[in-house]
Amino acid sequence: MKKVITMLSIALCLSGSLYAQNISKTESKSLTAFLTQSAAKGGDNAEALRLIGKNPAACPGVKVENGHVVEIDWRGKNLAGTLDLSSFPALRKVDVTDNKITALTVANNPSLQVLNAGRNRLTSVDITGCSALQQLRLNRNALSQINLTDTPLLQILNVASNLISDLDISTSAVLKSINCMNNRLENLNVTNCTGLKNLYAGYNELTNVELAGLSALENLNLTSNKLSKFYVQNLPALQTVFVSDNHMSQFAAVNCPALLDIYAAYNDLTAFSVENCANLADVNVAWNDLTYLDLSNQNFLQRVNVANNQLITLDVTFDPQLRTLNLAGNTTLSDLRTEGDTQLVQVNGVWDTWE
Repeated sequence: MKKVITMLSIALCLSGSLYAQNISKTESKSLTAFLTQSAAKGGDNAEALRLIGKNPAACPGVKVENGHVVEIDWRGKNLAGTLDLSSFPALRKVDVTDNKITALTVANNPSLQVLNAGRNRLTSVDITGCSALQQLRLNRNALSQINLTDTPLLQILNVASNLISDLDISTSAVLKSINCMNNRLENLNVTNCTGLKNLYAGYNELTNVELAGLSALENLNLTSNKLSKFYVQNLPALQTVFVSDNHMSQFAAVNCPALLDIYAAYNDLTAFSVENCANLADVNVAWNDLTYLDLSNQNFLQRVNVANNQLITLDVTFDPQLRTLNLAGNTTLSDLRTEGDTQLVQVNGVWDTWE
């Protein structure tokens, strides 16, 4: 009798589970259309996901609540084709990272908060009508454009390693982190992004980026772009600046009290200055064309790399924390000022007459 009761309980649970998996006809049709497409390694997407039966709502990785799909997790399943998830009213999260999907739409999904679709073969993405979206990761695809006008709550954006030439994020005032490294960016608009903390835009074709008013910005990477002159000023939270390999001739940092590190190597700098950056700790301006450099009276400066410039005068006086100084390759250096540098223990590239 006990065995019969147990079997009956299991049957009831299974029937309840199957009943709970019923979803709207629109959502079922959309999922079925994708599941019947060819997968990346033979068979169809349903086989790649090991779907048993023909009910798309029972597909592994699909979570259903109250008759609607709320989450899809299909990471690394060798899926391919075009995925249309538009008009899923309860869908909150989609993760299809590391597949071979070529087109994706999640349009008109007002509940969607997280979309992860990096490492695919996407040439188009439609996120219109996704006003609740907070995290968007589309890195390592083949996107040439992305429209972010309908994402006012977006906080994290990763579109690194795509083919984008123009990126406007000015409508995302609460954005905290952007990674758009390794694209073809010629224009980047981050005005009004007053909450932005991290801006990673290296390896593009930018000639200028307007940073005024980004009072929360902490980390900036513009390595390997086409900046000819670059100035950062009045950015109270800024801590790191990476602007190496730009062929720029001038650099200045003014009124950035939290600034710790400046990396501006491999440029054509003839002018470099810092003013009211009291916490500066590390400066790397190796491989430039500087003849004069004044880094004196920096109370927290610890490391300076000026190797392979054309320095005649270098002033690092009264830098009490300075420990490392790289002077290699400055054969014209005749005026080195180190008075008050009581912690200086390592000097590379020193000529015989230095004291």
